[in-house]
Amino acid sequence: MVWTMSTESPKSLGLSPTPGDAGAARTKRSKTKTLTPALRNSVPGLSSLNGSDGGSLEQWESLRQKTMRRGGPASAETVFGKAAKSGSVYRWGIAVAKSGPCDPVTQTISRLACGGLLAKIKKSPEFDLVAETQTFIDSMESTNVFDVLTATQVVTWAAALPELCRELAPELSWRLVTSLRQLHEAVVARANVTSAAHLILAGELGLTLAWRLADVPSCLLLRKPAVAAMTAWCEQSENSVADAVAGAVHARAVLASVVRCESLMQVTAKQKFKKVHIRAADVLATWVAALTVRKGGSVFSSATRKDAMDDLIDGGLFDRAVTYDSDTLEPAIAAVLGESQTGGRLAWEVSLPESMWHEPDAKLAVMLPEWDVQKSRVCLDYSGENVAIEIFSGRTKVIDGQWQTMIELDGDEQQPTGPWTEICEYSDDDVHYIEMEQPWTGGLLLQRQIMLVREDRCILAADAVVPTDQAIREASGAPSSQVIRYMSRLPMAESIAADPEPETREVFLSDGRRAAMVLPISACEWRVGPTAATLKSSEDGHLVFTSEGKGRLYSPLWIDCSQRRFKRKRTWRQLTVVDELRLCRNDEAVGYRIQVGSEQWMVYRTLGQPRTRSVLGKHLIADFFASRFDLTYGDHDALVTVDDSEPGSSE
Repeated sequence: MVWTMSTESPKSLGLSPTPGDAGAARTKRSKTKTLTPALRNSVPGLSSLNGSDGGSLEQWESLRQKTMRRGGPASAETVFGKAAKSGSVYRWGIAVAKSGPCDPVTQTISRLACGGLLAKIKKSPEFDLVAETQTFIDSMESTNVFDVLTATQVVTWAAALPELCRELAPELSWRLVTSLRQLHEAVVARANVTSAAHLILAGELGLTLAWRLADVPSCLLLRKPAVAAMTAWCEQSENSVADAVAGAVHARAVLASVVRCESLMQVTAKQKFKKVHIRAADVLATWVAALTVRKGGSVFSSATRKDAMDDLIDGGLFDRAVTYDSDTLEPAIAAVLGESQTGGRLAWEVSLPESMWHEPDAKLAVMLPEWDVQKSRVCLDYSGENVAIEIFSGRTKVIDGQWQTMIELDGDEQQPTGPWTEICEYSDDDVHYIEMEQPWTGGLLLQRQIMLVREDRCILAADAVVPTDQAIREASGAPSSQVIRYMSRLPMAESIAADPEPETREVFLSDGRRAAMVLPISACEWRVGPTAATLKSSEDGHLVFTSEGKGRLYSPLWIDCSQRRFKRKRTWRQLTVVDELRLCRNDEAVGYRIQVGSEQWMVYRTLGQPRTRSVLGKHLIADFFASRFDLTYGDHDALVTVDDSEPGSSE
């Protein structure tokens, strides 16, 4: 949608200057652009400015003066309370979305939006309000697609209209108002009610114009469609929240819009949030809490606590978010920010939300052993070709970035041919587990498992390379002799260095002190002797895990995040898997035992046809099985079982 602007006289606006105003009108025309008749006619009537059949520049000037004096039926401080101080309410979530501090223009306009005076705002010497306004209008009129950041920027400019009217020439201020009006109407017409842009531009923008331009009848009429847009977004919260949390970093800015809409609805439409609004806000606020890291930033964002301080201050976004369910959100937010600890208590004892949050439509998962930041956590975004992953060991981020994978089949490099899809999810008091798969060339599937053992603070990160169903049918069940070479690159977080053991193959991740221990459990434990798998660090800050096999391949890493176990003796072994007294090949099924001190775990994975098999004294017919093994009694405490009827099966 491109809106053409021209430099015609005010008469083309339908604004007929009086004879005494002719000179002034010509002066204004020489400095600012005015609206074409096509643009004027596309808006529901310039005449609606005063409710009559005609309009004039003098009449717009009268309304502009009222806007400057009143700024709406209530001040920003009255509407938003403490959050209006220094304009912080319009900067909520911006730093996280930008992965850094707010830019100077956003800082300035957000202060104007909350009643700040341009002359008193500290700004860069290069700041030119007229030029910035024209640039903003041009960018707004030349795009059809608005992301959350751009949409929030639009709302902030709309909220700043009283001060902008004071500083800008009448024709430029009217051009800004008209462009904002047209954008609102265009978004309402699209009716994509579950998108975050619809919430912000159809809902909040309409409420903001009705608030700030309450003396303009056509803007005051935006209250009803704006409230309807906001309500429609909330009524379809299952899809709306999925759109809001996609990519993780925009969730706070969307929640900020919801919070502002609540205040604006009360001021402009005299309506309070109903259950449907509160329910959607509660779910989104809990997602924001789950995505928050101890220093106040967010997963997959580089914003620091200082950058995101507007969200955290007294009366900020988190304080407002808590109101949607204070019993659960207050302890959850306090726990993730490190302000309190859950002390190992069960979630119901402190009314905490669930500790695994997974949105399949957004392809985003957050796995918390507890809400306490002292524990480990795993965050996954599998919406791209590579899985973005963050792993925290306590308060320390040890893995951060794109998990890259390379596969060769008989020496030929293969490529992914489709997106990641979730095929199995499970969560209980013992583990959080998610499995996903991605199709590759060569008739292959890459199946990825992430399992967080909650109490033990251990993580299994494993890839299985298996043939597709079609490839299996074409092979008529015969074992494949094709050689698979696999390599994955896990990015270490900034300031994390690899500290390999000199004699064995485990690698510690350290930021001055050891934070996590990575065991390549499919590799030979000792560095001497042959091995089909290796784990090394690269010069560019990655853990590089390689393995090789025929037909099918399983490549697991065991990550221990409990520092109390780091000095204990440890070992791991590949186990013998038996099928009717026959030893299974590695392309049929594999099992591994991990021992650190007196604690032991077992992992079993079927790669071929699921059958009844025995491993470490356990008889199984399962695609995947993990347990905590009690050496004293010789029994298994099952953690998770994925049987062959589950979608996680490779057959």
